[in-house]
Amino acid sequence: MVLVGVLLVSGVALMTVESVGYVRGGYNGSFWRLPLDEKLDHVAAHPRDWWWISIWSVVGLFTVTAGVFGLAGMLADAGEPVLAYVSLGGFTIAALGWFFGLSVQTTAVSEAAGQRAETGATPAWVHPLWNAAFLTELVYITGSNAAYSLMGLGILRSDLVADWAGWLALIGGAVIAAVVLAMREGFPQLGYLLPAAIGIALLIQAA
Repeated sequence: MVLVGVLLVSGVALMTVESVGYVRGGYNGSFWRLPLDEKLDHVAAHPRDWWWISIWSVVGLFTVTAGVFGLAGMLADAGEPVLAYVSLGGFTIAALGWFFGLSVQTTAVSEAAGQRAETGATPAWVHPLWNAAFLTELVYITGSNAAYSLMGLGILRSDLVADWAGWLALIGGAVIAAVVLAMREGFPQLGYLLPAAIGIALLIQAA
């Protein structure tokens, strides 16, 4: 229980490490609102911070995914195997999609930034890849939070941890997924918040 709790909390903890690259490289809200051409210019000027952010994003995705798998196993053992494995299946698809999108975003944008710095022109091939990465990010946020909502229902039905964690996951996951889907805008760290809450509940339970 402790290990699963730590893994679920790790995403939020690693956000502080990841934030070093955001602050140092100027990858703030203004950057994400820039046209792609200007984004590439910025990445070319701050390549190390771009890779720093991306690497720690991958680490966070891996550790939280491991925690979600552990949580699903615990829910199944607590008498809710259907909710556990249905939610796990949805989360896995969303996480795999974002891993692909994050990998593309990291490598393709870095390569395109280098080519633009050399030639002064943005390579045409980067546009569909950027759009694909954006789509997988939205799929990850909505898909993962929908899965957390189902896991919250499983928590309430199984009494695995305190009810507040179950209600938070059930309602919070549904609200985040609906809002991001409606606005078509979000950030991947929204996939780390509810696991952290459940992880804290697990750590309290184990104490």
